[in-house]
Amino acid sequence: MAMGGKDWDSILINIDRAIFGGDPTVWLFQFSTPLVTEILQIAYTSYYFIMIAVAIGLYQRKEIDKFNFFAFTIVYGFALSYLGYMIFPGVGPRFTLHTFSSLGSELPGLWLTSYLRDFINAGESIPKEVINPIAFAQRDIFPSGHTQMTLLTMYYAHRYRFSFRYIIDLFGVLLIIGTVYLRYHYVVDIIGGFVFALITIWTAKKLVLWWEKR
Repeated sequence: MAMGGKDWDSILINIDRAIFGGDPTVWLFQFSTPLVTEILQIAYTSYYFIMIAVAIGLYQRKEIDKFNFFAFTIVYGFALSYLGYMIFPGVGPRFTLHTFSSLGSELPGLWLTSYLRDFINAGESIPKEVINPIAFAQRDIFPSGHTQMTLLTMYYAHRYRFSFRYIIDLFGVLLIIGTVYLRYHYVVDIIGGFVFALITIWTAKKLVLWWEKR
């Protein structure tokens, strides 16, 4: 439940416009093609899979302490992002700057995009072809949890020196670009995701050490 009582979209939109002189999702539309949309939608949907890949990698190495710390950091990161959603609720540009029902025609993909888009919408409690989708939309855009958690995953993939870390990087960069291109987020949400990722990394170890000393 939002603590602010109203959506912050207008404020987030104005911050983007103050920084960029316009709306980034509108500007990015000129570069849209079905192939680009397909690639970015697949990358966006890889969100949970890249986190699971790092967790499985640590478990297979039998590095249980690192596995536990990574799992804690991910859960802790999610908790921080949800705190942000409660304080700064919003629905994102696909509802405010664009017409939600026109996404399929304005940003068509090739083979998987429509299915993946429906899958993500269902995960956000938005029924397919509902008349008033904004009424069902979750207020979860600031910070961009996709950006925050992806950056955490990329950081620990490198810190633990996984051989597949550069694949994680590729998916991660495309995913973060996709958050704006696919109209899920404003750029200020992405900036917030970077900040929240840094806070998570900086405080997670301190929290674990504090807990262990109790």
